[in-house]
Amino acid sequence: MKKTVKCIAIILLTSFFLMTSITFFSFNDAQIPAFLSAISNSDLSEKLKSQSDNAVAANSTVKKVIPCGQPFGIKMLTEGIMVVRLSDINGTKDSCPAKKAGVHVGDIIISVGGEKITSNEDLAKAISSSGGKTVKVILIRNGYDDKSASGEKLSVNLTPEYCNSEKCYKTGMWVRDSSAGIGTITFYDPSTGVFGGLGHPICDADTGELMPLSSGEICDVSITGYKKGVNGNPGELRGRFLSSSQTGIVTQNTNSGVFGTLDEAPCDNKEIEIAEYDEIKKGKAEILTTISGSQPQKYSINIEQINIDDPESKNFVIRVTDKDLLDKTGGILQGMSGSPIIQNGKLIGAVTHVFVNNSCMGYGIFAQTMISQSQTKTDSNNCINKAA
Repeated sequence: MKKTVKCIAIILLTSFFLMTSITFFSFNDAQIPAFLSAISNSDLSEKLKSQSDNAVAANSTVKKVIPCGQPFGIKMLTEGIMVVRLSDINGTKDSCPAKKAGVHVGDIIISVGGEKITSNEDLAKAISSSGGKTVKVILIRNGYDDKSASGEKLSVNLTPEYCNSEKCYKTGMWVRDSSAGIGTITFYDPSTGVFGGLGHPICDADTGELMPLSSGEICDVSITGYKKGVNGNPGELRGRFLSSSQTGIVTQNTNSGVFGTLDEAPCDNKEIEIAEYDEIKKGKAEILTTISGSQPQKYSINIEQINIDDPESKNFVIRVTDKDLLDKTGGILQGMSGSPIIQNGKLIGAVTHVFVNNSCMGYGIFAQTMISQSQTKTDSNNCINKAA
């Protein structure tokens, strides 16, 4: 009996010692012996937190989407209005008041004389009502023609001048408040209704600046023809809007493409997996693109080069190898931007640009890059590339 009591006492003391040791090491940041580290509360919680974070990240990543290739029409209104040219006016000084005030090509005018500016008509009204008096202009500088920081908000004082030929006050600014065109849908996520297209931004034709998005619509279009591309002169798709009714909205205009939501799936293609970066290989692949009507066809291409570190839309070089497409179009046309690229049954990216001096070749962007951008807020980087 005494031996039993003694054994129990020893076990209790040993247990107490172990628990005290764990508490001591834990509270004093000492090195916990290996045989005790497995039951450290702090280590366990960190491990569980890491696993939880990884699980959340994995669940938030889109694994499958529908590859499209359908053409779509885009109607975009800009946030503010963009200055695309400055010129002298026919006045008493034959000068450019806007240039004199410090306005630059590429600037986004957001208010004049305290009035919000969202259209060309708003600007004309604000200048006319000034009566030639100096007005404060609030603008966002994109740094197109100088070294100013992109996105910097500035205030300048502008004095309109009376134009003798047009009999009204003018500033010498040529501006743009909207854009329209056609492109190709890359993917559609049926679980969210989100789509991605183009693979590059919509930019102003005169300045090359990314158009700041205020609102945008997606409309159905039909490809009515194309201008065949030749070396030194890229071709282009030609199409028409089928109706004025919108089929979706644009929420982002970014360096990685345009993104938004569609009212319904643009096609009945099956979902396919999105390739990881290390799954993309040089060699054979295919594109889905539309050169007539609204139904895409598959055409063979070759992945010539992979630029894994390129941050923008020149992730790989592609070459059209399909004889039928080469005979008809000469290769890649402007308007094919966004055409999905498929390799080994997975979506690897989209066509973005055509080589001006070799229309059978162009650039592509990774699908993973587009998917990531579709889940984030828009960026404000500039566009300087020739889009397909």
